[in-house]
Amino acid sequence: MKNLIKKFFYKIGYDLRKINKEINNKSIDSLIKNKLLNNPVIIDVGGSRGQSIEKYKKMFKNPTIHSFEPIKSDFEIMYKKFNRDKNVYLNNYALGEKKGYQEFNITAQTDNSSFNKINQNTKWIKVRSNQFNTSIKGYVKKKTRIKIDTLDNYCIRKKINKIDLLKIDTQGYEDKVLKGSRLNLKKNNIKTIVTEIIFDNVYDKYFSFSDIEKYIITNNFRMVAINLVNNNLFSGLVFSSDVCYFNKKYFDL
Repeated sequence: MKNLIKKFFYKIGYDLRKINKEINNKSIDSLIKNKLLNNPVIIDVGGSRGQSIEKYKKMFKNPTIHSFEPIKSDFEIMYKKFNRDKNVYLNNYALGEKKGYQEFNITAQTDNSSFNKINQNTKWIKVRSNQFNTSIKGYVKKKTRIKIDTLDNYCIRKKINKIDLLKIDTQGYEDKVLKGSRLNLKKNNIKTIVTEIIFDNVYDKYFSFSDIEKYIITNNFRMVAINLVNNNLFSGLVFSSDVCYFNKKYFDL
């Protein structure tokens, strides 16, 4: 009976497989929850409207979260949710490789906003612009100068010498965030890194693993998990992944 059902769904374009409860689409979150303490210090780079804060507050009993979101409208939503939480620190600017200001592209769907330019000749931008009832060029709604600082500078000001989790979701700016974290990486102050990597050509810059790993592998980090959004460049709109790295100074790898 099971084989007949599998064959039926395969004919109409679906592949049924048994779920491994230890490895599912939440595998990175499950791994982190099991490995970190109940009161971790979390740096949330790309806080958006507070989705990550909500998730980590559910995952851990008493986390301390420092979140960074440069888009004012998204930051205001996040601020309304968490400004009274004494264990959440909200910052309306970006983290990068050095202190300063840089032009930032704010898109119709703010989650796609980036310091990188969006490619105009892709299936992705055609679909997204149609979804938001705008032209391809009109998908970038505004360009504005954004304040940037480094994680190293922030940690010095806030006297943070231990980061249990550094989460980075910055639409192709992840390497710059890591470059601005060199001191913390060198001192082994960071236990865990979870970063998005975009492999396709949504932006004028796209990544390979080496763009991220050149900053962290020499500082005792090893890849331990990956969650893919589509498993190849030709499947779906976005070819990207969330990748988790553990510091070998803290974990038996």
